[in-house]
Amino acid sequence: MRDPDRDDLVMSFEDRLREWSRRSPNLPTSIARTRVLARLPEVSRPVPWLRLAAAAALVVVLVVAVWRGSPRPAGEVKGSIAWNCPPPLDRNIVVWQLDDRTTVYFALRPGEPDKGGVS
Repeated sequence: MRDPDRDDLVMSFEDRLREWSRRSPNLPTSIARTRVLARLPEVSRPVPWLRLAAAAALVVVLVVAVWRGSPRPAGEVKGSIAWNCPPPLDRNIVVWQLDDRTTVYFALRPGEPDKGGVS
């Protein structure tokens, strides 16, 4: 059920609001804008060199990540694997470390001098 007094109050408020909106402003818009902006807190803009430094750091991180994750040429051994190689057992034994879990030993024996030496 509707309240007639409430409807009258709403209509009265809307009529007064329309009359108020038709009035001319007390201040020119440029002055009012300046006053409102003066009350707002100052917003700091990002420093351009800070963006440049962040971009340079990102490029360095990407280059290092690609360099560390890229496959190595066949002749090059990673530093961590080279340090884990066992010391040579004998001058006639060749040790190849294929990966972290695979080590291959080649034992060379002295051959007959007339066939070319070590076999």
